[in-house]
Amino acid sequence: MKVEFTAAQDALRKELRTYFENLMTPDLKAECDEAMGEGGGPLWREALKKMGKDGWIGVGWPKELGGRGMSPIEQFIFVEEVMRAGYPFPFLTTESVGPQLAEHGNERQKREIVPKILAGECLIAIGYSEPGAGTDLASLKTTAVKDGDGWVINGQKMWTSLAHFCDYVWLACRTDPEAAKPHKGISMFMVPTSDPGWSCSPVHTLGEVRTNATFYDNIRVADDAMVGELNGGWKLVTSQLNRERLSLVNFGPTAEMFNNVVRWAQNLELPDGGKLIDEAWVQMNLAKVRAGVEALKLVCYKQAWAMTEGNLEMADASAAKVYGSEFFIEVYRLLGEVIGEASLISRRTEGANPIASRIERLYRTASIITFGGGTNEIQRDIISAAGLWMPRASR
Repeated sequence: MKVEFTAAQDALRKELRTYFENLMTPDLKAECDEAMGEGGGPLWREALKKMGKDGWIGVGWPKELGGRGMSPIEQFIFVEEVMRAGYPFPFLTTESVGPQLAEHGNERQKREIVPKILAGECLIAIGYSEPGAGTDLASLKTTAVKDGDGWVINGQKMWTSLAHFCDYVWLACRTDPEAAKPHKGISMFMVPTSDPGWSCSPVHTLGEVRTNATFYDNIRVADDAMVGELNGGWKLVTSQLNRERLSLVNFGPTAEMFNNVVRWAQNLELPDGGKLIDEAWVQMNLAKVRAGVEALKLVCYKQAWAMTEGNLEMADASAAKVYGSEFFIEVYRLLGEVIGEASLISRRTEGANPIASRIERLYRTASIITFGGGTNEIQRDIISAAGLWMPRASR
């Protein structure tokens, strides 16, 4: 079977690659690198707004919502290219929470928040995990209590990545503590980070990537801050996570890193003559990475197609996340071997090679996405139960 893009999709990819070559100025690249791939700086924000103004953020969104009306496949091509270019795209906002608001949000949310997402003017963090509720998310304790025509929210969340420069938190709260099953009493809210009752503290990870602990102290929100139905938040959580898991394993940056290391090996002369690329073990390492990237491409493209058909399955999204996240760790190990000792030197060390030091940083950060978006152990349970119809794990 031959799998290929249409002529229009190939043309879109070429157009996007040229667009990002012009967008990613040296100053913007330097700012993004300093932010450890998270973004949030002034040049990063300007670039995001330019993408919005030029109509790229919503290339696969419906025209009635302000998009270009293409399919999820074109949207995936866009995200692949923007991340390949080295721009830390806020996919949690545009690719996972945004579509939930577009489908389940109320009229105010669709009128005020969705257009700002597509304009690159609104960023959203995700508030799920808590100090005592991570893998067992249904046991969360953050509460939203009905008070007149609004809700009062109290609680704490952990691992609220990007919250320190986001406008809202997509927040899971317990609204019915007496529900027969814990996941039946959860509702979703859009909580503004501008509220005086909201605060966050940084949590610095092994890879120098910042995440956050966030706090909600008597935050009052109106009824129209709720997304979807009362006590119907669990469905929105699982749907958002399916999209997030696919977004986490975008292969664009990895494919670009592979190309850089291939060029490195082609140019590096060995002391005894010849090039590094001529070594059999180097060829084997590079072949393993290339084969894995091509496999991940097919997995991701299939999921993008499934979204086009309106049929993104939970088990498939989990399988993509498990394979992609664990493959990335292996990629940086294999490419690090090719580079050699230079791949162990931090970018902050004087004389560090940019390509080699990037592998050093990525190897330290890659493990994060094995538990971001749901731990891989739980993803394997989902694949087993929802994909293979095997008995559920007893946890």
